[in-house]
Amino acid sequence: MKINILKTSAVIELKRNISSNIDSYLTGNFEHFFADPARRIELDLEYDPTRFSEFLPGNGATEEVHNCLLMEEILGKITPYLARDERLWVYFTHTYLLEYSRVRWELDKKTGEELVKQIEIHFFAPDKRAIERDNAVSRLWWIANLCSRVQNIPLEEVLECLLLYSDVRASIIERPTTSQCLNVFSAITKKLSSEYKSGNVTIFDRRTFRDLMKKINLFGGIKLLNTMKEDDIVAFINQELAHSAS
Repeated sequence: MKINILKTSAVIELKRNISSNIDSYLTGNFEHFFADPARRIELDLEYDPTRFSEFLPGNGATEEVHNCLLMEEILGKITPYLARDERLWVYFTHTYLLEYSRVRWELDKKTGEELVKQIEIHFFAPDKRAIERDNAVSRLWWIANLCSRVQNIPLEEVLECLLLYSDVRASIIERPTTSQCLNVFSAITKKLSSEYKSGNVTIFDRRTFRDLMKKINLFGGIKLLNTMKEDDIVAFINQELAHSAS
């Protein structure tokens, strides 16, 4: 099947009418909206939308890893340029992944302004930050894409380390130094992986990991991390962890 994206006017229309469409978000669907083909654009890209039924709506690490891997299988071949397009993700959160999105973000537990706000955050993606972190669907693609760049470690293993603790994930993804510099991201995830395999989860401690990230950012400002070798960054990480433990 061909991938569809919404027209910009259709995205605007959905955003303007969130309150009017609350029932559709909570228990219904948007078949009435998509009945008009003029609201969407068909791209010359094939995919299998039936695979979306395999998504797991839970918010635990197991579900997140499963969904990231599944997203990579279904849409892994689209370009980062297309993956930055809000129109693609708004189409999916209002069609094939509507049920997943409403359950994953527990819309049934929200009311009033809080409910509207949650829909704005997780069903739309107006900017780079929202696309990478907040949209119910696009965030899975971007996490998988980021983790797939790490060499010599299976994607599933990288995802498990990154998603095991929400604080670790947030500390890495929210910092441009770590999420945009491949050598830095690879060094950190490989250290997480080795520690996880050895049964030592000290690095996953919230305070320990946040302090490490701060030191890496400070170190990067001096040494320009993106020009350093991955092994040297790992050595720095080991040194800082040793100091923290002493």
